Amino acid sequence: MISTITVNYKTADYLERMLESLFAHHTRGELDVIVVENASGDDLSRVEERFPSVRLIRSEGNRGFAGGCNLGIANAYGDFIVLLNPDIVFTSPALYEIREAMVRDPRVGIGGISLKNLDGSQQKCVWRFPTPTDQLFLLLKIPHLFPRMASIARWRMDDFDYTQSADVNQVMGAFFCIKREVLEQIGALDEGFFMWYEEVDFCKRANTAGWRVRYVAHISAKHKKGSSFDRVSTLKKQAFLRRSIRHYLRKHHGKAIGTLFWLLEPVFVLCAFVASLIKPI
Repeated sequence: MISTITVNYKTADYLERMLESLFAHHTRGELDVIVVENASGDDLSRVEERFPSVRLIRSEGNRGFAGGCNLGIANAYGDFIVLLNPDIVFTSPALYEIREAMVRDPRVGIGGISLKNLDGSQQKCVWRFPTPTDQLFLLLKIPHLFPRMASIARWRMDDFDYTQSADVNQVMGAFFCIKREVLEQIGALDEGFFMWYEEVDFCKRANTAGWRVRYVAHISAKHKKGSSFDRVSTLKKQAFLRRSIRHYLRKHHGKAIGTLFWLLEPVFVLCAFVASLIKPI
């Protein structure tokens, strides 16, 4: 069975559209569909009425994306767990297709698909693992001035051919398929990441444990991108980003690097403020 987990935080409008498209391309009885209402205050009574097969779990507090997903994972039945953002729109039976692709290769533990913008254009949805250098440049907002600089282009995989399936470091968490064996081996998402980088960390841990991450080019869905974050101020989003980057770098590059980024926090705050005036992110 496939379990899908969607964390809702002030995205009830997107959530209904996502569920409509999901059930338009998949059979209801063959899926375990879970929605975690992450204490956003949204009234999801329409979702309960329209989609009675969906299991709605209400969190007592806002646990962030990782915490909300983990609440769903703890209650999931499936051999495959697919984390789905509420702003995904299905255009095909992508859940069945990704399961089939991953069943064929037992060492693929995490799968991602080709995510399209709502106009059908390709969305960037794979990256290499971040390094202290590219994350330093990111927080100093240097890509605003030099968007094609080599280290940033390397991290963002600007050279990637999205028409070809390939093993990659990480796939976007908006559509993130995990084999249950991976969760049993490395555990669930790290709740030290409140927003952003939780899927990066999960892919890194899975890769270290010997699992492969696979981008499957022929499977696709549309993705609005940033539905929950649209309702959060730019400076607050930047604060979440800095916290997640520090946590990731400390965890995977050592205490000294984590401490350096903590000491540079006032500089990063100033850069984020200036960037928000010039070019909102």
